[in-house]
Amino acid sequence: MSLLPPTLFGRLLLLLVGGLLVAQLISSAILLYDRSRLLHRAVAVELAQRIGTVVARLDRTDSQRRSRLVERLDLPPTRVNLTEPWRTGMTPGPLNRHFARMLGHHLPPGRRIELMVEADAPPGPRRWAAGQRHFPPPPRVRAFRVQVALADGSPVTFYHRVPAELFARPDRLLLALLVLLVAVVTVSVLAVRALTRPLAWLAAAAGELGRNIHRPPLTETGPAEVSRAARAFNIMQTRLQRYIQDRSRILAAVSHDLKTPITRLRLRAELLEDEDLRSRFQADLDEMEAMVQATLDFMRGTEQAEQVVPVDMDALLESLQEDQAELGGEVAVQGRAAGPYPGRPLALKRCLGNLLDNAVRYGQRAEVVLEEGQGGLRIIVADQGPGVPEGELERVFEPFYRLEESRARHTGGTGLGLGIARNIARAHGGELTLGNRPGGGLEAVLELPR
Repeated sequence: MSLLPPTLFGRLLLLLVGGLLVAQLISSAILLYDRSRLLHRAVAVELAQRIGTVVARLDRTDSQRRSRLVERLDLPPTRVNLTEPWRTGMTPGPLNRHFARMLGHHLPPGRRIELMVEADAPPGPRRWAAGQRHFPPPPRVRAFRVQVALADGSPVTFYHRVPAELFARPDRLLLALLVLLVAVVTVSVLAVRALTRPLAWLAAAAGELGRNIHRPPLTETGPAEVSRAARAFNIMQTRLQRYIQDRSRILAAVSHDLKTPITRLRLRAELLEDEDLRSRFQADLDEMEAMVQATLDFMRGTEQAEQVVPVDMDALLESLQEDQAELGGEVAVQGRAAGPYPGRPLALKRCLGNLLDNAVRYGQRAEVVLEEGQGGLRIIVADQGPGVPEGELERVFEPFYRLEESRARHTGGTGLGLGIARNIARAHGGELTLGNRPGGGLEAVLELPR
């Protein structure tokens, strides 16, 4: 089972949004790391400058006045005192060495320095990767403790606590990054939809072309590739329309040319004195005329000059049931449609009429079941006849094909009724299939999508 979205729109959107999200997360991590490092450096530089200034003033002040000066300088966040003894063995670290170098730039050379940086390790991953280098994330500094020797060798101690607000979570920065991400994702969605919408239109037009060859042509606008595809589709549709029109004209001419000699032969047959011979001539002429008309009906089965309108399938089946009853046939109908079906009423009547004619002619009785499903209508026409061999279930849809035993020409069939019915079903975007019933008889299943 594939985890990718089934549509091209979904896959392109997943690729773009996924890539943007990964890039944004990496960029945010690098930005936050650099921000934290720069803040640490700024705090350390400011503190080193202040310590250098205070030490220089204390060096110039005698020991009696130093205490009063320290009382004025001992203010948060930097506390200063002269009474704390030297502390040795402070843990060295990267921040300690970096801060010591900055102190060395602001203090007289050769001064003794003891310092310690109190820090908390940040939550999350312990190490960050950048190319081939690995480096720990900067800690959140809590406080600096620095001891510096004055000119007379006595120590002065500085304790500077870093305000927590300085290294608090940068909500405004994160909000700006989030707004940027949402804006980029929105633009990506619109761009992908604009690129894939013409493909969806082309797929919908191709599906509709099978049901309505006279549908309006596609608009030949948009990018060059899309406009070329739309133009090629419109050219194909025009050629199909021209082919069907040419075929209809040829069929009309053939119909006229065939019916004229049949009419002449019928008139000449009336002049025959032999009653038996005249009857046989007339029977052959009736059969020829029926075959010509059935052929024309078959060839016109896929034409779609009739407009699509809402069709009451319940009323249509009731009308066909009454027609069969008038001819002595028995038809039972079960089920009802949930609502009108958008179709071509005359074509649907011919399709269902052919199925009922076959069922009554070869199975004495027809049973019709109308089912409403999620995909559309499902109409089952079953009979109690001899059925059809499994190997012949598809061949009976071929023009003029008839079974030799029960479905022969003397029963009145021309071998075109099922082919016409299937053409009409497919013209509506549906399908017609045949199957043998377990208890005997044939079952025709007509599926019509809504």
